[in-house]
Parts: sequence; C-alpha cells; structure tokens
Amino acid sequence: MPASAASAASAANDGAQLYGQYCAKCHAEDGRANNLRGWLYFAQNLSQAKWQDRVSDAEILETIQQGPGAMPAFAEKLDKAEQQALLRTVRELRQP
Repeated sequence: MPASAASAASAANDGAQLYGQYCAKCHAEDGRANNLRGWLYFAQNLSQAKWQDRVSDAEILETIQQGPGAMPAFAEKLDKAEQQALLRTVRELRQP
C-alpha cells in the first residue's frame, strides 16, 4: 500500500483517537462538553441534534482548521485525512 493510502487508512481509523487526544479535554468523551473545561471555554455540545443538523461539514472542517475562540487551530497540526477522520467522529457523536 502506498504511503499516502496507508496514511489515509490509518487516519480513518484514528478519528476517535484524535478526538480523544485533541478534543475531549473540552468537548468531553461523549461530545456534550459537560466538563469543567467545556464550561469554562463555552465549548460546543457536539452531540446536540439541533447543532448537528444546522452545521455543515465544511463549517466543522473550518472550525477544526481555524479554531475559533479558545479552541486551538489544527490546520498545521493535522493533515487533511486526519481532519476528515475527526469530522466523521464529530458526526458520530450526534444524539437524538
């Protein structure tokens, strides 16, 4: 498997790991942002159905890349495949 294909396959499997490493500190493991850092930094509840329905994939990717407010930017830290994996993980956090 070429290196780029291997990297993309690895990133697809690592969305949850990336989320745990970079996002869960403020957004919590379940995406609800119901922890101290989430409250202090007004982190978005990523599991909220209304929010999930309202926001586009492009908007989530832009947020990941640019990091609004207290959230750090990840455009330089995560490659495109990792950003896509993180986007899929955020979408999987949706609750009814």
